[in-house]
Amino acid sequence: MSTATFCTDKVARGGFDVLRVAHDFNGDWQFLDGTTDEPGECVMLCLGCLFEKNTDIAAIADLPRGWGAFRDVAGAKWERWALDPKDDQDDVEEDAPHECGGPEADAKALADIEKYGLHVISVMEEDEPPPFTYSIGIEQSLGMPELIVIGLKSNVAYSAINECYRQMKECGAIAPGEHIAGLLGGDFECIIGEASAAQVADYMHWASWLYKDRPFRAYQIIWPSTTGVFPWEPGASDWLITRQPLLA
Repeated sequence: MSTATFCTDKVARGGFDVLRVAHDFNGDWQFLDGTTDEPGECVMLCLGCLFEKNTDIAAIADLPRGWGAFRDVAGAKWERWALDPKDDQDDVEEDAPHECGGPEADAKALADIEKYGLHVISVMEEDEPPPFTYSIGIEQSLGMPELIVIGLKSNVAYSAINECYRQMKECGAIAPGEHIAGLLGGDFECIIGEASAAQVADYMHWASWLYKDRPFRAYQIIWPSTTGVFPWEPGASDWLITRQPLLA
């Protein structure tokens, strides 16, 4: 069972019981400990690894997409309910070239860059292509490439970009082909890939708005499957290859 799941740090590392489960409309699974309705900075685990420590989640293995389940304590009967589709839309929609949200959104982006050195945008497009999340402002604040992640839930991708930015700020430049630890939680390492100018123009509309006619670079944070396989390697599933198109 190599299916990727998202869970709280307390479930992944703290030994907390799984008390809330969501099978999202896009097929993702979330396993929460019941202390919060939101996973926050998620840890990505394979379903098999999670099952080894929480065998009683087998009772909700048939939970269909768009449904959740909860119980008060471990061992109790699972109660099920239909999720609200509106609650699953946790990404910000971005339309084609810079209809980015209006003056207030633009002002917030510029304020974030001034204060933090970057602003992070998550995008969920229509017709279910993979979601993606990217930075603007890193080229301006550090003189280093912007970052983009494709295919991860927005809160996971957001954390990955911010952690990578922190490492860039503290340790210096990164380069294509470099392995970066600590971006996803657990023992996963990501690989940095260079994104072509044509792909950057298609994906990163806010960055094009920020830099206008000035050139800027971008690196893709490429994540592995829960078995450590990258999209170009033997054994990569069709899901992984489709979920994470490479921008080189």
